[in-house]
Amino acid sequence: MKTIRSAFVVLLITLTFSVVNANANTNFVTVNLTKGVTVELPKNWVVMSDNKRVTLDTWRESMLEAHKLKDAENDLPFAANYYDDTGNSAGSFAIRFYPNIVFTQSEAIAADSEFIQELDAGIRENFVKGYEASGGHLVVWLGTKKETINGSVYFISESRQRSPQGFGFTGFLVRYLNAGNSFTIMISYREDKGFYLRPICEKIISSVKQQ
Repeated sequence: MKTIRSAFVVLLITLTFSVVNANANTNFVTVNLTKGVTVELPKNWVVMSDNKRVTLDTWRESMLEAHKLKDAENDLPFAANYYDDTGNSAGSFAIRFYPNIVFTQSEAIAADSEFIQELDAGIRENFVKGYEASGGHLVVWLGTKKETINGSVYFISESRQRSPQGFGFTGFLVRYLNAGNSFTIMISYREDKGFYLRPICEKIISSVKQQ
């Protein structure tokens, strides 16, 4: 009996250490962004090079100008993509900082349903203009909700889109309002990979922190 009990204890200890080790060897890595913002991204998401990121931002600026559209001053310091086994983009993450935003985090915390409704209408209008100017199409706008993540208030908008290449995507705009430290995270996944990528994107959103 003592032998069986000892074997059970050893097995229990082994399983405990296995769980701890599994948690330590996560498939997510913490990315330190500017202005004290951190996020956890999967190890297999590829960080966009400075050259590609500048090219993307330059294309966006040129496209907006060509369609006589304007955007508030912003900076794109980081972007990353997930590619499927065929080399096509199936997921994306980017963050833009907006230094001239006047709304504060205190106002975001106090935001009521009327504020959220007005914010949602403005975000939708700007998104549709920019996305359709780039050759994409908004399939359905799913609205904006106020959510507290790791002690800070965010406004999360969700939509379904058709890319210029004809792929269906679900996208999120995660807006943080805090005057000169305001930013928007843009994250999306291809819908044919949604079974795997939606929970991953939700995990990424839930990991955003302010230091």
